[in-house]
Amino acid sequence: MAHLEKNDHDVFPARDAARARRVRAAHELLRGLDVRPAPEATGDDVALLRNLDAVLAQTVRATRHTSGSVRAYASLIQDGYDSGSNASGWAARISHAAGELDEFASRVASLRVCENERVVDLRWQEVLARVAERCGRVGACTIEVIDRTGGTFRQRAEFAGRAIFHILRNAVEATPRGGIVRVRADHVRIDGASAVHLRVSDAGKGIDADLDLNSIWKPFITRKANHAGLGLAYVAVCAPSLGMVNGVRSDPQGTTIHTIIFEEGELTW
Repeated sequence: MAHLEKNDHDVFPARDAARARRVRAAHELLRGLDVRPAPEATGDDVALLRNLDAVLAQTVRATRHTSGSVRAYASLIQDGYDSGSNASGWAARISHAAGELDEFASRVASLRVCENERVVDLRWQEVLARVAERCGRVGACTIEVIDRTGGTFRQRAEFAGRAIFHILRNAVEATPRGGIVRVRADHVRIDGASAVHLRVSDAGKGIDADLDLNSIWKPFITRKANHAGLGLAYVAVCAPSLGMVNGVRSDPQGTTIHTIIFEEGELTW
């Protein structure tokens, strides 16, 4: 019995040490490519997205965007975010963005369902093609997908697909009509662990020089007109549950989001 108890006490520090080591290795890989690793989502940001789920699903949708629900949503936003974010301006336009609200509410509400999704043999080519098809309806650009993973990958396909959807949609929205969004997936080994390195590059003008690259992963930080700035925040919140490490590189020729997704079990959070 003592032996079993020792193993029980040892397993969590060993797991946490392996996780920290692999995250550091992933950050080193990204920095070697001149990519800024994304910070972990704060507890406040995670709580905010959970609260948005409740407010949007139970209040805004149920009351069909009445003035009361708009005020409740705006209050929730403004209480937690300063005037430097897009929160106040976007909250004021809430009644004119019902479709985006409802879509976001349904995605966030499904986050908890996806966390418990069964692990399957995921085929990246199929997942990326499905996500690209959905994102292709958002903009008027071409999405070019190159899959170099060379096989299957143990993960939660729906959960991973939702996170990738937000990254790819963000790139499509930043790309002008007729431009090309490039998606590339490579299989890599990091600290002995199996992972996929995903690059999603837009053809936009890059992230504004005065915007802190760490801030793009926070809710309501965006320079896009009539957008909430929630997509990459959703990705940041999902990252720990997926064993995902993100990063960004941007210049006037466009922005690339780098995402490293460890195979299920290789980076347990």
